[in-house]
Amino acid sequence: MSKNISTNQLHVLSILSGGEKYGLEIIKAMKEVGATMHLGSLYNLLNSLEKNGFIDAVSKEATAERNYNKRRYYKITALGEQKFDEVRISLQANWANLKLV
Repeated sequence: MSKNISTNQLHVLSILSGGEKYGLEIIKAMKEVGATMHLGSLYNLLNSLEKNGFIDAVSKEATAERNYNKRRYYKITALGEQKFDEVRISLQANWANLKLV
């Protein structure tokens, strides 16, 4: 797999590997690990990940609680899992080969 992936995209794939989430849940999860992102930037990133086949989005039922607006949930695809594992393994190998002075 040759597509490069940004650190923020890797964060999102990591978060989604734990199950589907909607935008604000992703933002909160990123904050928990010290990464910050604005909602608008997140949706651009999610669109890019979806375009590359790394995630899928599905709109869930509208509820009265949300003024009958649908909420989009994002989940990692098999291709996204494969990319996440590829990058994780590469990072682990690089870390293991790092010689500390």
